[in-house]
Amino acid sequence: MDISIYKLKKQFQNLLMPLCKMFANLGISPNQITIFTIILNIIFAFILYKFASFKLIYLLIPFFFLIRMALNALDGMLASNFNMKTKVGVFLNETGDIISDTVVFYVFFKIINSSEYLAVSFIFLSILTEYIGVVAFMVDGKRHYEGPMGKSDRVFFISILSILIYFNFYLFIDYLLIIGLILLIFTIFNRLKNSLRT
Repeated sequence: MDISIYKLKKQFQNLLMPLCKMFANLGISPNQITIFTIILNIIFAFILYKFASFKLIYLLIPFFFLIRMALNALDGMLASNFNMKTKVGVFLNETGDIISDTVVFYVFFKIINSSEYLAVSFIFLSILTEYIGVVAFMVDGKRHYEGPMGKSDRVFFISILSILIYFNFYLFIDYLLIIGLILLIFTIFNRLKNSLRT
């Protein structure tokens, strides 16, 4: 089962290309975008925690994630299309995603009072999923992004949960988290299987 929003990456990048060219013309580097994105995630997590009592904040989560996904795509596009790849950028890109996911997901699960065990398991498996994708490079020379619960899929999943919270469907959250955990396990299995395939 390798279904992932990541497969729409090319179409998403095509939509962002005019903005990418504008950033390149302005001299904005991929690393600047990556660092800005990390800081933006931390700020948003703080806002989320501070204003959790305002239900409208839950509808803002999907829009925030859309902006974050666009920024994540733009730093890679600048690096690849405008010859701005750096060794530091590789570290920033991988660690930045993990920092951003951990901070935002932790605060989100905290404010919705989900099961602590399920929340910690979801964050841990999310980190492990990315770790497996990176380590796979040492096995077959490719960074692996297989789904069904890759980076893009996880933010989509959390966005769905936030919309359900807005409409007071708290009852289903822990059950959906269990489904999310199962999908994360499938993702780890897919990445391991594909990296070991000869």
